[in-house]
Amino acid sequence: MTEMRLYNKLIVPAVITAAVAGCMPKTESDNHTKFEVVGEFEGMAGDTAYLKLVKDNGYEFIDSARVDADGHFRLEGSISDPDFYILHFASDNSRQITLIPDTSQVVKVSGKVKDFPDNYDVEGSPESENVCNLIHKMRDTRAVCDSLGRIFRANIDAPNLAGIKQKLDSVYSLTVNDQKKFSLSFLKDNPEALSQIVCLSQYIAPKLPVFDPAKDFDSYNEVAGRLVERYPDNLQTRKLASYVEKIRLSQGTAAQGLQQLAVGQPAPEIALPTIKGDTVKLSSLKGKYILLDFWASWSPESKANTENLNKLYWKYRYNNFVVCQVALESNADDWKNAVKAQKIPWVSVSDMKLWQSSAVEAYGVRSLPYNFLIGPDMTIKAMNLTAEKLDDKLLELVGKPIKPKPKEETTNQ
Repeated sequence: MTEMRLYNKLIVPAVITAAVAGCMPKTESDNHTKFEVVGEFEGMAGDTAYLKLVKDNGYEFIDSARVDADGHFRLEGSISDPDFYILHFASDNSRQITLIPDTSQVVKVSGKVKDFPDNYDVEGSPESENVCNLIHKMRDTRAVCDSLGRIFRANIDAPNLAGIKQKLDSVYSLTVNDQKKFSLSFLKDNPEALSQIVCLSQYIAPKLPVFDPAKDFDSYNEVAGRLVERYPDNLQTRKLASYVEKIRLSQGTAAQGLQQLAVGQPAPEIALPTIKGDTVKLSSLKGKYILLDFWASWSPESKANTENLNKLYWKYRYNNFVVCQVALESNADDWKNAVKAQKIPWVSVSDMKLWQSSAVEAYGVRSLPYNFLIGPDMTIKAMNLTAEKLDDKLLELVGKPIKPKPKEETTNQ
């Protein structure tokens, strides 16, 4: 088994919590050549720009520069082959862009503070331009999907909601398919580009990847093969190859369960212990709408998803809706601490077997987070819903949220 989003951390920049105060000295060896990043950003005057190299478990500081009154700055680095860097500003280091400079290049980056990082321009570096094009396409795709969600919510009380939803779903499918076609064409047109790794890592929504490693294994495998041959010493290429090998090894473990499950089919029974040691059967929740959610304390994406799920749980708590969360764990303390830290009020169970869990095998789960919406009749109503899609589906199935009763005490399971 393998955790799908683990690989995304290779390229998608994480929040850097500490500012780097000084400028490290830059050296140049016989096989290294300088490159420059020249920036012009409207609204950034007086800020500080940082350039960092993506490393195995974080970043290596490369250079920093003060942004002048006209929004200009210049950064320098030394490189022997193309590699992954991030550019961010001190005022908000959560907003970052990925650059892939090569030797002797002058990478020109420009934009406006209000649009950064979803909208910017870059030239002088073909690989960085590739990343920019990927970002812009994804921005447009997400904008369409967001607008469809707003339209649905605006018409929730309309008498012809079913017809409206059908049209919205049609546009949504066309939009998602268009993004996939664009991404496939990108891989075909850039067979030796490191930016293919960014393409494989993109998500339309938190739980909606453009490329699913299980369904799109051939794409992952082909890209890894080409890049290992072209850039055998690149860290991110090696990580991609390792990730592909893990997917390959996992193909036979859960494939049968994954193929068997579909909307409309009975939900497999599972029985796992809670933190207190009591065994809970999924069937004990029969008669309610159950969200069977797979997560782990060690998965940042799972934790982020749980925060959104917590809001939806309390929103629909009185609409015959419950949550049963299966934790893929090997350390009981980590599990208990995560449940406490996230104030999880619903049933949390685990057999402490990570990807070898009986629940994982029964439901064919290959990625985290992953969920199944199960109806009162214990049949599967939907699978792998994002928080937004789950909200829409619950509105459809259980109606508007019922106002909560006087506050009840809840205990962690």
